Amino acid sequence: MSSFLLAAVSIGVVNARLQAGAARSQLPEPPLQLTPSEIKIYKSTETLIDWTPSQIHECPFLRKLRPASSQEQLPMILDRVGQTGALLANDFPQISCVEEVHTDAEFAQASSDEQFTGDWQQKQENNATRQAMLPPFPPQDRKFRYIVIPRTKGGLPGFEEYRTDLNGSPLGISSLNGVFMITSNFVSTGLYLTAAHQPDSSFRHFGMEAIRKRECHEVGFAQSPERVHTVGLITVRGKTAALLVQGLAWIDSETFQVLRVTTWLLAPRGDIGLNSSISTVDFFPVQPSGTERTLWLPRDVTVRGVYGGVTFHNTHHYFDFKLFRVESTIKPGG
Repeated sequence: MSSFLLAAVSIGVVNARLQAGAARSQLPEPPLQLTPSEIKIYKSTETLIDWTPSQIHECPFLRKLRPASSQEQLPMILDRVGQTGALLANDFPQISCVEEVHTDAEFAQASSDEQFTGDWQQKQENNATRQAMLPPFPPQDRKFRYIVIPRTKGGLPGFEEYRTDLNGSPLGISSLNGVFMITSNFVSTGLYLTAAHQPDSSFRHFGMEAIRKRECHEVGFAQSPERVHTVGLITVRGKTAALLVQGLAWIDSETFQVLRVTTWLLAPRGDIGLNSSISTVDFFPVQPSGTERTLWLPRDVTVRGVYGGVTFHNTHHYFDFKLFRVESTIKPGG
């Protein structure tokens, strides 16, 4: 199992009551493989690959879909988007940008099918207990320097993504006081469709839809617990769990560039308190200062989820992209 953290499902809990570091030096090494219990959770779930016409119609992300009559085009689409992704990842430079994050959280209404098991169930017996442990968090706005470093491990392309303050200094835990959930690793979202990572997932061509005045193939994917090499992670109180996802990608029908990726959990993780996490990442062409190369990078991201009876909502906006130089940007921690 690769150690890359994938996309919007990589979550760090950073408030005073659920301690987990946001700086990369504070994160524990991810697990090398799924645990037997995690495999059992993910193998028993239904994915969008097997959706019926009724389920497709009910999906809010497929409302404007023009359905495909067959899967005949799918091999060609995967081949072309895989090649496009490989070209973009090749010799990817180190970059930095400014990140604006808005986050808010509120107590979710307990549902009749809400399930908690293990230690979480013992500590969170009812909604009143959760409210006593997790006080409401008012909306918060933060600015960071967001840094992306290309990284290859086990022959698989990937990225290391982390934050500093705007002066380039490592973040302390006090920098994130009041933030219920911090979400990250959105540049890595595009990796799901690259040739190197396609064996991790099953795919389905749902049809066509226009976004941003571009005709796009809408392709669904679902990671396989038996084949996956790259996983998302959630770290809570020093414990890390693997998060597998399913989702939809909007792929430009002419350039085969990924314009948007929406992901959600392959299965709810009630065993760790994470009932849902849905993320949408919009990619745009960017020419970072200091290079003539055009890169496709996230500009706007939304994340909404339910953790421990609390609904959290994060929005991320990225701008002022430039080449990143370690010696001139990172400063020693005080």
